[in-house]
Amino acid sequence: MNLGRTLPRLPALPLKHALMVAAVLLFAAIAARALTPQLSEVGDVVDLQSALPSRFAAWRELPSPLIQVNVALDRETTLDQPYDQVVMRAYQRNDGAVVYLAVAWGRRQRQEVKVHRPDLCYTAQGYRVASLASQRFADIESVNGEVTGKRMLALGRRGGEAVSYWMRIGELFSEDAWDTRLHILRQGLDGHIPDGVLVRASVRVRDAREAERAWPVAESFLVDLTHALSPAARRMLLGWGRR
Repeated sequence: MNLGRTLPRLPALPLKHALMVAAVLLFAAIAARALTPQLSEVGDVVDLQSALPSRFAAWRELPSPLIQVNVALDRETTLDQPYDQVVMRAYQRNDGAVVYLAVAWGRRQRQEVKVHRPDLCYTAQGYRVASLASQRFADIESVNGEVTGKRMLALGRRGGEAVSYWMRIGELFSEDAWDTRLHILRQGLDGHIPDGVLVRASVRVRDAREAERAWPVAESFLVDLTHALSPAARRMLLGWGRR
């Protein structure tokens, strides 16, 4: 006994209708591709190692035997190492003051791969963040408005550091993790992949009293540095302008 069933045959589609269906499908595929945002990245990138001057104003670079808190570097950006360029140096002023500079730049900032917050980096390397407060860098101009960042005091077993820094993600000077995530999302919806940079200046201190005197030194250094940069290097540290 034959238990199989004969499926009904579908009516043949006229050639004219078949061509119309094919045209609609083709048009839908083309429209979907056209409407998919093509993400763009920043341009006019310079080599920071050569763009950051070794001498400017009253400052000169000097060899540093001290190891700074690492900001991580790898050829391929990852969750742990989100940077494409890192420069770490020590500078001495004419009066003997020493400032340690770290500049870390990443071309592509994404939700899972973005500039690391210094308070987390210092904590991960054994420091205790004794204070962390917002700071406005009044004498440093950005194309998108004022530059804001942080003053941080990090203390360890062998002393501490008074740190002044800012983090820029695209147009945003980032102080809040959720604001950063929202900004990256908005940039992506607009078809852009924002870059990101950490600019950090620190002075070795023993306690909070020394930190109060050290932060102005670090911030004076950052003012002199940004004023000495080429326009392209300034854009990498301070922003590319509104799109």
